[in-house]
Amino acid sequence: MIYISYSEAVATMERGLTRFMPAEQAHHFSEIFAGNSADGVHSHGMNRYPRYIGDMQSGLCDAGVYEAERISGFGGLEVWDAHFGVGPLIAEQITRRAIELAKTHGVACIALRNNSHWLRAGRYGLMMADAGMMGICMTNTCMNLVAYGAKEPSTGNNPITFALPRRAGSLVMDMAVSQYAFGKMEIMAQEGKMLDTECGYDVDGKTTNDPREIVKSGLMMPMALWKGSALSIVIDLMVSALSLGRTSHEMGTPADGEKGMSQMFICINPAAVGDMDAVDAKIEETVAFLGGLEAREGSSGVHAPGENLARIRAKHMEQGIPVTEATWEKILASCR
Repeated sequence: MIYISYSEAVATMERGLTRFMPAEQAHHFSEIFAGNSADGVHSHGMNRYPRYIGDMQSGLCDAGVYEAERISGFGGLEVWDAHFGVGPLIAEQITRRAIELAKTHGVACIALRNNSHWLRAGRYGLMMADAGMMGICMTNTCMNLVAYGAKEPSTGNNPITFALPRRAGSLVMDMAVSQYAFGKMEIMAQEGKMLDTECGYDVDGKTTNDPREIVKSGLMMPMALWKGSALSIVIDLMVSALSLGRTSHEMGTPADGEKGMSQMFICINPAAVGDMDAVDAKIEETVAFLGGLEAREGSSGVHAPGENLARIRAKHMEQGIPVTEATWEKILASCR
């Protein structure tokens, strides 16, 4: 593991992205990659950069499209089309629009179709929470998860995030529906680490806790077995039906190339119906209760999701962002 300063990471990745887009967009896109890693979400930060460069080279992502097009709307409900543009930049655009609508209507819901990979779902929930809103964001993916009862990839590892505004630092839960995100397993495979439980299958269809075997086969199991499988399917149906975009089945498997995801951004304005001091007090009461619980042996205790985010970010901004040597070499190669 090596440590790269935030500024060096941004400058390096920006050089590679300027082959595909103007300097302004390239710089901000680099900030997103580095920012996600600085927040500790390495699987959807710099680790994803070389793959995104490949998506733009192959045409899976149209690097010349940075904004989505509004297709229809009624009150706080809208549908937009990303036209296969740069996923995170478009997701930020839609998040800002959802915040704007929630200020007017109290609740906003925007369905987005044909977007490229948006990297980290939690980023958009945090944007809402930092604006004083509650946020729910979700996306489908290609079929990279084995639905419960099946033998082959048959649904998406569809992430969902929930975010809450909090004066002491916004809270966010960001998870895919597998026990481990695929990007996390890629990092563990590079480091030679083993998973703490059997979370996927090897190429022979046998369950394994070896991330190298799961990465090789691409056969991940849903968390909580049938429950995770059901959650994955419902997310897929919700985002694709409302946006009239692609389902996981229509996108195919990772071998087909992950193109044109369907996504949903729900923004709730608690200030429209309640006192924000009371809202914050309610949140703090529960956070304090959880933090005061006696820790089980071998455990660091209970924390609200995202409670340590500011500390992790500050640490990485000061000491450097940890990245595997293999990933950093891929980033450098992508920039040459």
